[in-house]
Amino acid sequence: EANAASRVKRDLPIMVVLGNPPYSGHSANSSWEMVGKKKKLNFIGQLLQDYYFIDGKPLGEKNPKWLQDDYVKFLRWGQWRIERTGVGVLALITNHGYLDNPTFRGMRQQLIQSFNEIYILDLHGNSKKRERCPDGSIDENVFDIMPGVAIGFFIKSSKEAGIPAIVHHADVWGLRENKYRCLLDEDLKKTAWTLLEPQSPFYLFVPCNINRL
Repeated sequence: EANAASRVKRDLPIMVVLGNPPYSGHSANSSWEMVGKKKKLNFIGQLLQDYYFIDGKPLGEKNPKWLQDDYVKFLRWGQWRIERTGVGVLALITNHGYLDNPTFRGMRQQLIQSFNEIYILDLHGNSKKRERCPDGSIDENVFDIMPGVAIGFFIKSSKEAGIPAIVHHADVWGLRENKYRCLLDEDLKKTAWTLLEPQSPFYLFVPCNINRL
């Protein structure tokens, strides 16, 4: 079974990549390998380099370490795999930090350039930021973790150069059980999506008045 799975991953076109990758700022999956006595970028390390640029220029971040988080590497690998096939869907539930953190602006631009449609369902629950519902009531995480989470659906049907993805966004707030119920009852068509227009230099995946930044 392992050999058969490896053959599929290596040789056959993959049209769906989905899952819940680990979230770890101290990644267990190195972006480097030793060649002789020198460090050299490995495959995922080379792929990640695209996320270190924005509008064709280096990010200029003093400490871009969060781009080495495991979930970022899984997203980048999934993006590459769907690009290799030409069409497909990448669907992951991850840390929601990449939606608006400035360090991830190159990543967001790359995703916009790669896919036709993007749907972001922000489940919030970020206890590090002490998130509360818009009405001030308690907001809980769907997992027993501190970072807030989001589900991202990245759809590639075809791609003409220069046409950015259409980005949709929705929030789910409240108690954990309410979020579970919403996820069971709703689907892509039933969800009340807000259409976003991510713009340079931040390419935000959250609703925002860009004139106030």
